Amino acid sequence: MPIAAYCGVSISDFWTMSPRTLLIYKKAKEKEYQERSRVADLSAWMDGAYVLKVIGCVLSKDAKYPEKPIFFSEESELSEEEIEEVINENTKIAAINFASWAKAANEKGR
Repeated sequence: MPIAAYCGVSISDFWTMSPRTLLIYKKAKEKEYQERSRVADLSAWMDGAYVLKVIGCVLSKDAKYPEKPIFFSEESELSEEEIEEVINENTKIAAINFASWAKAANEKGR
């Protein structure tokens, strides 16, 4: 009965279905949960990418926050020049973040 409740199966349907049918519902519910978890993980990763851009903008005058969405836009792919620009920006941001971290660690160690 707990599996039926987990799967959203009504009590009347539960009493009329076979265990095999209930397992089909359970597998479908698990797939749905995995897909929601994957989407949530991807969303958190994208949020982190935007936060990284914001931190770069705060720490460096050269960094720019994107004017349009980075991951989903009307263009299906970035040009080679745009890819190179993104790589350069991310490298600068990573260097600034590491330098800030190293400075803080060195000051703490004194």
